[in-house]
Amino acid sequence: MTNLSETLSATARKWRNANQDHRGGVVLIWQGAVYGWKDSLRDASDESPGVYAVNETDHIFIAEGGDEYNGAKGWVAAFFEN
Repeated sequence: MTNLSETLSATARKWRNANQDHRGGVVLIWQGAVYGWKDSLRDASDESPGVYAVNETDHIFIAEGGDEYNGAKGWVAAFFEN
């Protein structure tokens, strides 16, 4: 079975392949689906806690803390166990 990091990376790659005008930056993923792209990792308060951001080198960050109304408190590098 594929682990979460591989799934997130594959989801981001598929989106990047279909949207080649958006180079670099981060692909934003919520509940398994891409919902946006930004040219850089920005203020986490713009995102809900639990949002993943995958950059072009497959580094994955997760928005943590806060709440859905006020947004997340910050971005944390996500680490996954196989």
